[in-house]
Amino acid sequence: MHRSENPVVLALDYPGYRKEARIEELGLDRHGVRVLDLLRGPLPRAVSGVGYAARLLANVPSGPGPVAAVAAYCASAPLAFEVAAALGGEPPAIVLFDAETTSRDSITADYRARLGGLGVQLDEAELSERVDADALADDPERLVEELTGDLARRAHAALRAAGADEAESAASATHMVNAYTDWLSHLVAAHHARTSPWEGEVLCLTSADTDPFGFTCAAGRQRALRLSCERFELLRSEETRAAVLDVLGLTRTSDTRERTARCPAA
Repeated sequence: MHRSENPVVLALDYPGYRKEARIEELGLDRHGVRVLDLLRGPLPRAVSGVGYAARLLANVPSGPGPVAAVAAYCASAPLAFEVAAALGGEPPAIVLFDAETTSRDSITADYRARLGGLGVQLDEAELSERVDADALADDPERLVEELTGDLARRAHAALRAAGADEAESAASATHMVNAYTDWLSHLVAAHHARTSPWEGEVLCLTSADTDPFGFTCAAGRQRALRLSCERFELLRSEETRAAVLDVLGLTRTSDTRERTARCPAA
């Protein structure tokens, strides 16, 4: 694949607080790489991989130049394939960091955690009924609507029980549910994203404490590297940076000497 001197990388790194490092902390811009973060608000409410990718790309500024790679972290990994496919032309490289497949089980676990935060505990039968397999497969929009509606009712009731007045309860519940709707739409779209077959190059980078088999795809050229750093440091380590620059056809410049030659956790 031809590499331009100033490559463009489209990044899929879900916004919001987390303890783990973010793609921007790799400092690729210091090496002449233009990184465009696709997951900026307002986030798509699409529930198919194709639809989600189309809405993300609709917000890309015109004339960014040829895209050399699509990079994605964790649950965003499947969507990288949809974004790359939608670009057309010569396939860009896909670079995945601690990639995970979004399954019905992971969506259920996330929903259980959301309810747990409200003090609500459902048994497995109730959870299975709510995160319905048929709805996820055949009517994902209905699934998102039903789960977010249920969360809205429970959040409002919990806030009222905690002493908040009606206006405060409504406002807080709305904020909570909006955030969850964004995230659930992202998960469901990733679940429906097409990752195979992919004719381009795929680089899977996995931290030392992450399941190396958490994501699979069928690609024409695929490399998997298990790095020495822990998950928290994966996206700020020199090991990771070097691997990404290599797939972009670039070499590290002298400003990386401020970093250690290995992951900070090594």
